[in-house]
Amino acid sequence: MSNEFEKIFERLARTDDPNVIFTQWLDYVIDQNLYTLKNRGLDFKGREQDYLDMFIAWVENQQAYFENNPDKYWYDYLGHFYEDVIQSKFRAGSRGQFFTPSNVCDAMAELTFHGKPKEHYDGKLINDCAGGSGRLLLASKQFAPNGIFILHDLDSVAVKMAALNFFIHGIRGAVICKNTLTGEFFEAYRINNYLGTILPTPHIEICNTEAEACNILGINREDKQEAIEVNNNTNDDNDDDGIAIPEPVQTQVTGQTTLI
Repeated sequence: MSNEFEKIFERLARTDDPNVIFTQWLDYVIDQNLYTLKNRGLDFKGREQDYLDMFIAWVENQQAYFENNPDKYWYDYLGHFYEDVIQSKFRAGSRGQFFTPSNVCDAMAELTFHGKPKEHYDGKLINDCAGGSGRLLLASKQFAPNGIFILHDLDSVAVKMAALNFFIHGIRGAVICKNTLTGEFFEAYRINNYLGTILPTPHIEICNTEAEACNILGINREDKQEAIEVNNNTNDDNDDDGIAIPEPVQTQVTGQTTLI
C-alpha cells in the first residue's frame, strides 16, 4: 500500500506541530468538498498543494485496501494513521484516545443488528454517542445501508476524521462535536445528504446547530424513531419518543467544489 500520505505528513511535521498539520489537512479536505461554498477564513500556510497530494494519497490508500481485501467493506485509514503515527511517533497519546479495534467493531455491529432484515432500519436513526473516528458506525452500515447515522464525540479532531470517513464511505448522516454529558455544543457536519438524489458525489455541509445537522433526507417521519445505540449493543424494538425530527429546511445551492 502506498505510504505517500505518511511521507508528505512527516516532511511537513519537521517544521510545524504534527497535530496542527493533521487538523489543517482535515479542514482542507472538508473545505474542498463542501456542498455550499463557504469561506471559513482558514490559513493553510501555503500548504494547499501538499494537502491536495495527501488527499489523493488517502483516497488511493482506501482503494488499495479494498482491492487487497475484497471481503472488507470499510476501512478507517485516518484512525489507524492517527494512532500509529501521531499518537506513537509524536506522542499524542496523552489525549487518552484509543479507538476500538476493527474486528471488535465488526463483532459488535453483527451482534447489534442480528436477526432483523436490512429494510427494518431504513430511515431509522443509528447513533453512537462517543463515536471517535466512526468505526462502529462504519461497521454498522453493512447491516443498515439505508439507515441515518448520527455520531457524537467531544474531540474536534476525531469528529473531523469521522466526517471524512462518512464522506468517503458514502454514509448519510451527521457528525457532531458535543459533550453528550453536559449538552455543550461545538460544531457539526451533515454528510452526503443529497448523495444519489441531486448530487452524484460525496459532499459535506457545515451546520450551526445539532438540529440543522440532523435534518437529513430519508428519515422516516411516519413512524416514531427508533434510536439504536450501537455502542450499547441494543437491538430491541422499543421506540424512542425523545428524538426530535426537525422540519425540512429549504437551502439555496450556490455551488460545489469536490476533488472526487
